[in-house]
Amino acid sequence: MHYKIGEFARLSGLSVKTLRFYDQIKLLRPAFIDPRTRYRLYAPEQLREVDSILALKDLGASLEDMRDVVSRDPSSSERRRLLMKLRARAQRSLQIAQRSLTWIDAALEDDEVADHCAAVVIKRRPAMRVASVRSHLSRYSEIVSIERELLRAVYPQFTGDSQGVLWHRCADSGAIEGEPFVQVSGNAPRSPVYELKELPSTTVASTVCECDDGSAERAYESVARWLSVHDYQLAGPKREIYVGRILEIQFPVK
Repeated sequence: MHYKIGEFARLSGLSVKTLRFYDQIKLLRPAFIDPRTRYRLYAPEQLREVDSILALKDLGASLEDMRDVVSRDPSSSERRRLLMKLRARAQRSLQIAQRSLTWIDAALEDDEVADHCAAVVIKRRPAMRVASVRSHLSRYSEIVSIERELLRAVYPQFTGDSQGVLWHRCADSGAIEGEPFVQVSGNAPRSPVYELKELPSTTVASTVCECDDGSAERAYESVARWLSVHDYQLAGPKREIYVGRILEIQFPVK
């Protein structure tokens, strides 16, 4: 006894379109094709194959997974290997979901302690040639005079768009060490005032804030919390980039 494709579709719960597709990808082939009419004909026993396909689909199996198991008579060990593969895939999905929940909870906590919490994002920053002056400071405000000296020393025709400070050490470490820099072109001349160097390309956790000290301090705290929650590690000196009246704070990460 055989069923035409429409009849088998009603019995199996699959659509005619799906049955044709499964035939095309060799997942569920008709038991017989009438040589005269070319009708696809299905056997009652193939309902077991349909049930296997639907059960594996509910477990997250891909079409390729199902074709490897359903299209032939699999051993119990082969089916178990597939189930273990699906289990591992589900565990990874749970881990990703749990990590996302942790990040969302952390963002909610930040919103509770601040009226507006700046977003922290991951960016890839290209390499940049700079002129810079690295200095030990007794307080952060001393960096302003060093920045002015640097800008006076670099001819304007050689400067680029980016300007900022690399912070190699902060007050929490017992010393303050900053390095103002300005982007320069490749033909910028050397000078005893500054060092010419290449800032390497890097991945950064970045946020923006106003240029006042209070906003910058809160932004630094936000990025530090973000790194802790997202399991990133600091991978170089922190960067402050001046963007008009806005300060972009960048933590190189790995």
